[in-house]
Formats: sequence, C-alpha cells, structure tokens
Amino acid sequence: MVIGYCRISTLSQVGNTSLDFQSSKISEYCELYDLPLTKIYHEQESGGNDDRVVLSEIKTLIKSNQISILLINKIDRLGRNMIGSLTFIELCKEHNVDVISITDGIDTRQPQSNLLLNLLLVIATEEKVVITNRCKSGRDTLWKQDKLPHGKLPLGYIRNKGGSVVVDENVQPIIQYIYKKFNQLSKMKHLSKTKRTQRLLKLLRNKGYKYYGKEFRWWNIKSILRHPLYSGQLKYKDETKVSPFPTMVSKRLFNQVQLAI
Repeated sequence: MVIGYCRISTLSQVGNTSLDFQSSKISEYCELYDLPLTKIYHEQESGGNDDRVVLSEIKTLIKSNQISILLINKIDRLGRNMIGSLTFIELCKEHNVDVISITDGIDTRQPQSNLLLNLLLVIATEEKVVITNRCKSGRDTLWKQDKLPHGKLPLGYIRNKGGSVVVDENVQPIIQYIYKKFNQLSKMKHLSKTKRTQRLLKLLRNKGYKYYGKEFRWWNIKSILRHPLYSGQLKYKDETKVSPFPTMVSKRLFNQVQLAI
C-alpha cells in the first residue's frame, strides 16, 4: 500500500505548508512516477506532540507490514526535530517501508538518499549536543537567580503581562481537586495504583476538567502530582529551595501524595 502523510500545526498555515499544498504535491508525484496511491492522511497537530493520533495510526500500519511506500512533502512533517524525523524513517526501514520526501529529494530506495540521511543524522546529533549544552548553561543561571530553571510552567501557572508567575484562578481548583482526590483514593487499599488513577481520570471527565483543552491522561496526572512547585518548592538536579512563587497545595498534602504515587 502506498500512502501519503500531511501535517500542519495550525489551520492558519498557508502557502507551501498548507494541507492542500502538501496533498497536491504528493498526488502529483505519484501520478508522475506511476505510484498507486491508496490514501493521503491529514493531521493538524504540533510536531512537538509525540502522541499524534494519525501518525500513531500510520505507525501501526507500518509495524503490521501493510505499507510499502510512505510519501511526505518534507521530512520535518514526521517529527519534532530532525533526529525525531530520522528515527521515524529508521522505523520504516526496519519494516521494509520506503520513504519519499519530495521537497528534500529523499527516496530511501536510492543508495544516495541513505547516504544523505546518514549525513543529516550526524549534523542533527552534533546540533543537539550544542543546543543541550547551551540550554544547560541557561538553566544553571536561572537557578542561581531563584528563577524557574525550566521554560514551561506546570498546569495552573501563567505569566502575567509583567512576566511574573501567577496562579491561573480558573485552573487552580482542578489542581487542588486532583491532589485531594488522589490522596483520598490512596487510602483505599483495595484499589491498585492503576485503578486509583483510572478512577481519578473518570472523576475528572465527569466534572468536565481538561488538560489544556484535552482529556486528562495518566501521565498528565503523574506529572502534576510530582511537581514540587505546587507546594512551594523549587527543585533542580539534587538541590531544593523555597519557591518565591504562589502555592496551590500544602507541603503536608504534597508529601503524603509522594508516598502514594
């Protein structure tokens, strides 16, 4: 089976990044080279999301040996970065799926394309090392200044116009509910950890509580329950200090939850 995959991050993307443009390029390529295109999959999702529904469906097809050729307009449609895209292509090659990236001139059926992919991997790996070192230096500096060493704030915290970290009053009740309910469920010894989490997820759905507009997943719960910022603590590497930012739960409740996770 020959399929195409198109992705955009937002519907506002136009020009040579739009879904229509990507689809037309794939269709034209298949017509030009007489490839029996079965279907073109479309997805509107950030490349930074590793849990993309459509791409996950394609992975399942790849692993079940139902695909012979995968076409994309550009290699960056596959992953959050070059290494992620190349890793996906390696998965395809492991299952004898050829990948054609039209704009990049890559066709894994051709030996020169595999050489190009190896060069891209070397460059991407070196670039990742440089970025990692730069980010580490920046985080170390922020920590010394009693600032958050990580850029992304946990759910329930936002930055106001002045750049200060404040509590999102619309989300704060959700965070407090999660801690309170999980602590209560942890005392029900007849429930396994998995069943406690499943019950909490069901309660959150019933209340209509969302995680950035989407249904809560178990890893969202785990991340929230383990984040020390909610209890007024900053942690970085092996160090802990008092947070200058507002708290949402008591340190006592936070510590009780840690014992039960």
